[in-house]
Amino acid sequence: MEYTIDFKAIDIDTFEGRIPAGYDLVVVEKSQVSSESDFDATVLYGFDEVGEFEDGLIEPQYGFMKIETI
Repeated sequence: MEYTIDFKAIDIDTFEGRIPAGYDLVVVEKSQVSSESDFDATVLYGFDEVGEFEDGLIEPQYGFMKIETI
């Protein structure tokens, strides 16, 4: 199965707004985002979970992610 990943990085300290429709709020290792390969992400169910899942991440990057099959 082929798929595309759309990741939009955000600055969690200054972001104001909502999670866009069709996207999940996630935290990932920042160094993995710049690579062309797949990366692991932890889905957060709301902004109240920010900071709870950073253990083991050297440089956490928050963002919105959408995965679509082709």
